[in-house]
Amino acid sequence: MWAFLTTLLLLALALLLLRAWLRHSKLALGVVIGAASALAGGSIVKALLAMGHLPIWLPALPFALIAITLFGFGLLAWFWAHD
Repeated sequence: MWAFLTTLLLLALALLLLRAWLRHSKLALGVVIGAASALAGGSIVKALLAMGHLPIWLPALPFALIAITLFGFGLLAWFWAHD
């Protein structure tokens, strides 16, 4: 039953992606980039979970990356505001 529901959901999402792609939507490009990054990130996370021990810095890494990204966007907005 769960396999059928999962297959049905994936099929519906694929049809929505196809419709967005045919309409040349930016959403379709975002979905493709997001899916590719999720596949790459998933394999990295799977490899990290198979490790015997977890480094102390690893759990905080996503928060640090988000903070650095937001800081970078803040700097860009600050420099571009003067133009």
